[in-house]
Amino acid sequence: MRVSTGVLDRPRSLAVPGGRKARRQVWPFGLVAAGFGVVAALSAVQVALPSWVRPAAHVMTHYGRLHCGFFAIVLLVVAHGLLRRRKAAYWIALVLAACGVLAAGRSLLALLLVIGGVTLAIRRSSFPAVPDPARIRGATVSSLAVLAVGGIYDGIVHGHRELQLDLGSLIVLGVSVALAVLLAPAPAPKPGDEATRDRVKDLVAHPSADTLAPFMLRRDKAYVFSRDGRAVLGYRVLFGVAVVGGDPVGSSGSFADAVNEFVRLCQRSGWRPAVLGMRDELAPLWHRHGLRTVGIGDEVILDVTRFSLDGREMRNVRQAVQRTYNAGVTTTVVREDELSPELRAELADVSAQWLNGSRERGFSMILDELLTGAHPDCVLVIARDCDHVVGFQRYAPAGPALSLDSMRRDRHGPNGLNERMIVDLVTYARVHNVQTVSLNFAAFRTLIDAGDERTGLAKLGYWAMHRLDPLIQVESLYRFNAKFRPGYLARGVAFPSWATIPIIAAAMIGMEFTHIKSVSPADPRS
Repeated sequence: MRVSTGVLDRPRSLAVPGGRKARRQVWPFGLVAAGFGVVAALSAVQVALPSWVRPAAHVMTHYGRLHCGFFAIVLLVVAHGLLRRRKAAYWIALVLAACGVLAAGRSLLALLLVIGGVTLAIRRSSFPAVPDPARIRGATVSSLAVLAVGGIYDGIVHGHRELQLDLGSLIVLGVSVALAVLLAPAPAPKPGDEATRDRVKDLVAHPSADTLAPFMLRRDKAYVFSRDGRAVLGYRVLFGVAVVGGDPVGSSGSFADAVNEFVRLCQRSGWRPAVLGMRDELAPLWHRHGLRTVGIGDEVILDVTRFSLDGREMRNVRQAVQRTYNAGVTTTVVREDELSPELRAELADVSAQWLNGSRERGFSMILDELLTGAHPDCVLVIARDCDHVVGFQRYAPAGPALSLDSMRRDRHGPNGLNERMIVDLVTYARVHNVQTVSLNFAAFRTLIDAGDERTGLAKLGYWAMHRLDPLIQVESLYRFNAKFRPGYLARGVAFPSWATIPIIAAAMIGMEFTHIKSVSPADPRS
């Protein structure tokens, strides 16, 4: 087991198509289109421009200031599309360049547009994102709606020529709206169907499965397989960001191909690729495609063969466990498919009381459909006080490991319940040849451990985290985990560039705090 050093992983990328090199190849075209858009906008409001841009301004204002203003919107939308590597923006830019050449006549501007158009045509492969059929339909409907609303508006203000919009302006405005819809990322795909999930389940059962592999079986995830079908990635799309939860699952020899297929899908769909919960040793798979990686914390790992309550450092855990024995608490460990309807209902009541009206949330390190029977291989450790259930934990099997999924307990139950259930689960794991038990995720562990060695931004970050702990429970969860003297497996995130951090963070946070759809425990599914 590799222990995290707390050092942020430095990006090591290879220049391959689809990575940072491809992004660098398209930004000049986006910049030029945006420049023309700014010139058009300034010309529309009659701002004095330098002499070297006046030829372009003269061409764009030929049909009037209002048309020029709407044309500025079109150019800025196209510029954004070029920067996002949209194929539709590529073709529109070529058409606009050709029209500009015809409008400019024999001039330096026409020559520059020819050069720009030829260069753009050479870079055709740098624009892989093709329009999604749903976006094409949406663009058509949107443009027609704009024309209809514009026609109604002109009918209302009939007789007030100064307020009316001519047909040319309506067409340009409709095109602008259609482009904005057409150049948007493809919609989020539907989650995998049952047949796909059965294929994924077989790969999750691979002997070398990662401890986060079971969480790929959540019913809100879509999947991308390697071409040989021996590895798979699970992901969700939010805000145009496709976030992979954890690492590829299956045969390690096919991991790279699964990543390649996922990146190609993102390129075609116009999504930004990202990863949440990636192991450090698999970071090079993402570096090859130009993604950067940063460590965000550590997975808490218990080595079953070495775990013991002996020793002074385990005194707190030992005392907590003893308190539950003194209170008469007993535990049993069962598979989820062995639960009787009565026991399932009792566990559901404990879960509902613990959530206290809120709903389950999570994405990367939690399953769904608790107690529905949808995940029959999961193991539950159940704590009772005089035959009354006072707590339970669910663990998902991952090769020779068990990964903690959910923790529930009676808020008025004896102290030390969670410690007792973890210790007894480890005992169960030892008997059943389970080598590893994965507990919670320790976010920013090295920041918490740094103590007096924190300086500058680290102090500010820890101060904010400490103040927010009642809400986010990062530090308190770490303190609880640390009592077990565990090992740590470094986990990180991968993202395209530092500029994308806000949208990537918004997508990941949105997924982690999205409510998990629940299914009635009275109707278990296999």
